[in-house]
Amino acid sequence: MDADQLLATVAGLVWPDFGELTCDEPGHPAGHVCLPVSASTPVNYLVETIDDRYGSPHSHLPSLPCDEEIDWLCAWAFGGRWIAFGHYRSGVDVRPVVTVTERSTPSPDQLPAEASWLDRLVAITGWAPGQAHEVDWAAVESRLGTRLPTDYKRLVETFGEGQFDGFLDVYLPETMRQFAACEAALGQQPWEPHPPFPAPDGLLPWAGNEHEQAFYWITESPDPDQWPIYATGVGSEEGHRFDCSATEFLFRQLTDRRHPFSIPADFHAHWFLSYDGSGERSYAAADR
Repeated sequence: MDADQLLATVAGLVWPDFGELTCDEPGHPAGHVCLPVSASTPVNYLVETIDDRYGSPHSHLPSLPCDEEIDWLCAWAFGGRWIAFGHYRSGVDVRPVVTVTERSTPSPDQLPAEASWLDRLVAITGWAPGQAHEVDWAAVESRLGTRLPTDYKRLVETFGEGQFDGFLDVYLPETMRQFAACEAALGQQPWEPHPPFPAPDGLLPWAGNEHEQAFYWITESPDPDQWPIYATGVGSEEGHRFDCSATEFLFRQLTDRRHPFSIPADFHAHWFLSYDGSGERSYAAADR
C-alpha cells in the first residue's frame, strides 16, 4: 500500500485502540498487524509523517513481535497500541514494514505504594526517559521572579515537551513565562478570587488542554512546593482549588474518571506524545 493508504490504516487501528489485531503474514501470532510499505514510498517521508502525527519515537524500543524476522528501528506509543517501523528480511529480500501491535502499561493499583507521583506518571504512560531535558533553572527562575516547585522541574526534565494522552500540555518554562505575561496584561477577571502572577497570591499557569481548561499554581506560599493547584474551565465561573502537587494532580487527571478535570481519552492505556525531535535520521535499509 502507498503512504496515504498505510497512514489511514494505521489511524484506524490506533483510534480507537480496542479493535482486533490479526496479521496476514504467514505464521505471525495474533496481537499485531504488519502493514507492507510500497516499494515506491520514500521511507524517510513515511517516518517523518508518522512523527508529525504521533510525536517523536520513543528513545528505547519496546518488545515488538517477530523480531527474529524484522529489524525494528523506531516505535511510537498511542493509547493501547505501538506503531513501529522496521525492515523485514527474508533471505536476500529486504522490505520496509510498519506494524501496529498491542501495548500494555500497569494500572494505578499495580504501582508500588511508595512510588512518587512522578514515578507513577512514568509507569502508567510507559515512558522510557532518554537524555534528560536540560533546563537552566536558575536563569528561568530569575526571569520569572520566583522559584518553581521541585516536582514540576523533575517532570519537565523527565518528559520534555509534549502532551499527555495527546490532550494536555505541560508548559515548558518559556511558554509558562509568555502565558503569565499575557494574563498579567489582561488583569484579574471579576469572577476570580485570585489575581494573575506576579501579584501576591497570584495565579501562575503551568498546563492547559484542548478544551481551553487551564491549570495554575496559587503562589500563596514562599515555599513553591506548598503551592496548591487552581483549575479553570471555559467561561465566567470561578475555578477549583486542589491541595496537591502538579504531578499528583496530573496523575489523578489521567487515572480517575471521576476527577472533575479528568482527561476524556477512551483508550486502554495512557501515553506521552513527545515533541522533542531527534535530529536527522535515515531509515533506508542497511547491510547487515
